[in-house]
Amino acid sequence: MENIKIENIWKRNFEDSKMLEVEERTRKYTCSNTEECINKYNNLEQSRNGNYISSDLMKLVFDEYANNIEYRKKYNLAVANSAACLANLAYRTKIKESDADYCIFVAGPYGSGKSFLIQSLYEEKKEELKNCIMYEGSITTKTIDEKIDFAIKSGKIPCIIVLNPTLELSMQNIKDRVKRIGRDVRKEDCVYVYANIYGALKRLTEKYSNLSYTIYNKTSNIPSNLETSHNIEDLNHGSYEEVAEQYDTIISSLK
Repeated sequence: MENIKIENIWKRNFEDSKMLEVEERTRKYTCSNTEECINKYNNLEQSRNGNYISSDLMKLVFDEYANNIEYRKKYNLAVANSAACLANLAYRTKIKESDADYCIFVAGPYGSGKSFLIQSLYEEKKEELKNCIMYEGSITTKTIDEKIDFAIKSGKIPCIIVLNPTLELSMQNIKDRVKRIGRDVRKEDCVYVYANIYGALKRLTEKYSNLSYTIYNKTSNIPSNLETSHNIEDLNHGSYEEVAEQYDTIISSLK
């Protein structure tokens, strides 16, 4: 396996010198130890032998991040792009090497419980998922098109699962996660995904006419409360400005 080229890992313009230092160290480590990183990821229990691919889970291949909650709180964004590049490589490698028939893309707003759902599915449907690759990631940017195209060209059948929590549930889960493992989400990122996931899925279903999808509407984190839907309108939460206003109202009640 060739190492990732350092110029392919996008740099953020951090003002904080320590953030810049951590980002650069992580980029260099990723590019010097690409195969080692992928192997470490495949050996993580949560990765299910590398069949479940997530850039957030990929961050655990960086020892400082994995072992120190304070480090996670401070430097989550500094390691994010390196982890994303590794996840993209892991995805393409698994797609090429696996004889799986299906590639399931799992998406949803921040704090929607994607990782929890995926791990639950692996526990409940082990036999069915032996024939699947699962990729957790955003569908609100057009990089998802490249992944769907690559899956199709490689003979896989793409499907999409979208988790659709209430905004209040999403934000409460983010707050709880910060306390538990230190990974936070900026307001602008939270609002952007929540407001744009409707248009994203609509665009994808128009582009890929045979793309199947399932929406899981959530009012709580209890699995039995999941409501299965195939109505894209369930994801229509309003404009960015409308969601941002809801966000501000909810955040004050969560403090």
